[in-house]
Amino acid sequence: MPAYDPTDTVRECVSCKRCYPSNMQFCRDCLVELRGIETIPYTINMRYRLERVINHGGSGIVFVAVNEAGQEVAVKVIRASVIADPRAQDRFRREAQIALDFKNPRIAAVFDFGVLQNACAYIVSEYVKGSSLREEMKRQGKFNVDDTVRIIADACEAMDASHKAGLVHRDLKPEGIILVQNPDQPTPNIKIVNFSFCKFASGRQFVPGTTAKLQGQGQLPLRPTYLSPEQFRGEEADLRSDIYSLGVIAYEMLAGQPPFTAKRVGDFGVKLLNSRPPSLHTLNPDVNMVLEAEIFRALEKDPIDRQQRALEFKRELLNASHLN
Repeated sequence: MPAYDPTDTVRECVSCKRCYPSNMQFCRDCLVELRGIETIPYTINMRYRLERVINHGGSGIVFVAVNEAGQEVAVKVIRASVIADPRAQDRFRREAQIALDFKNPRIAAVFDFGVLQNACAYIVSEYVKGSSLREEMKRQGKFNVDDTVRIIADACEAMDASHKAGLVHRDLKPEGIILVQNPDQPTPNIKIVNFSFCKFASGRQFVPGTTAKLQGQGQLPLRPTYLSPEQFRGEEADLRSDIYSLGVIAYEMLAGQPPFTAKRVGDFGVKLLNSRPPSLHTLNPDVNMVLEAEIFRALEKDPIDRQQRALEFKRELLNASHLN
């Protein structure tokens, strides 16, 4: 890795998302003026040089970076405002250590983590190359039943392993499921990325707050499509919150639209907490009533009414799909 100034903060090209040190004013490729990204160092912990931005999220920013060996890794920098509370930092360290020790072929491996001097936290993980499920959803529109069940079943298997290890994702959405094409296989494998180590929701062991407070702190997504009802209410998320999110993804893949939509977060919340989604079979006649019922069970408002394990949801999807 070339020499660097430890005081450099990162700047981003708004066009190509490439990253530069703070002494640069314009992108070399686009000739576009750069913008600063808060007070994030250009080189994280003197080891990971930020190369480009992958995603700006409510709790932080995800970058592609290069490590000391010249390998590409993914680095998520969590904003100081999100992790300022000492209890949040303790929880981050505890869960990040579990993730560091946890290995699963369908989940991006975690390599490193820490808290910076400016109180931002970072977590370094495997950079997974492939197209996201979101990109495929935009390209395909509705998925067929077999492909939907295969992808969600694989995701259920991965999440069940993480749940057994004590890790709840809390932020499952199509952008976080990467389809990795293997030349020796007709269908792509999946890898799940971007676990949320700082919770959207609060809870008895965290900093309590209302939905409005979470929104103001940047801890609630502007489009909380995949958020469970309990997370939206600011309650504790557990493995059944991930099952809810998988149910939303399965519904959207089959219907070509999520269960609930609204222009305003408040209007969305009213639907999320009080309404039943439109019939899947009506939106996609290939979906039989048993498969619809199992997906709707994952979308129940009360976690106790959902499948209690991700593997249970997988079995039900496989059994229902075979009835076609």
